[in-house]
Amino acid sequence: MQFRILTILLSFIFISACSIPKVYKLTVQQGNIVTQDMLDELKVGMTKRQVAYVMGTPLIRSPYQQERWDYLYTLERRDKVVKDYQVTVFFKDEIYTHFEGEVPQEEKPEKQQEVLEEKKDNNLLNIPSE
Repeated sequence: MQFRILTILLSFIFISACSIPKVYKLTVQQGNIVTQDMLDELKVGMTKRQVAYVMGTPLIRSPYQQERWDYLYTLERRDKVVKDYQVTVFFKDEIYTHFEGEVPQEEKPEKQQEVLEEKKDNNLLNIPSE
């Protein structure tokens, strides 16, 4: 009888420990990082290879629309979309013609943005100055 009560009590403790509401949510960056400098380098008349050199490989290259490349970017922080943009590059007969879309202006470079914000929030090694 005591063994049964002890087993029920321990199982209740283990099950309740698993239901802690604090769940860590990852910061997720997906897609192509496109900057205004990249868009400024695009010139009408460039080949697809030259555009790929400047912009990188597109996220979406549809087999049905060979004359269009889509560069998408999404930044999610704890299930909340912080930044989201799309740039579409168009070609005619394998030659670049124009692009559509905008890139939001940033004060700091995108590459290290998340790392810098994490260090700022979780600065565990604060050495007091004397």
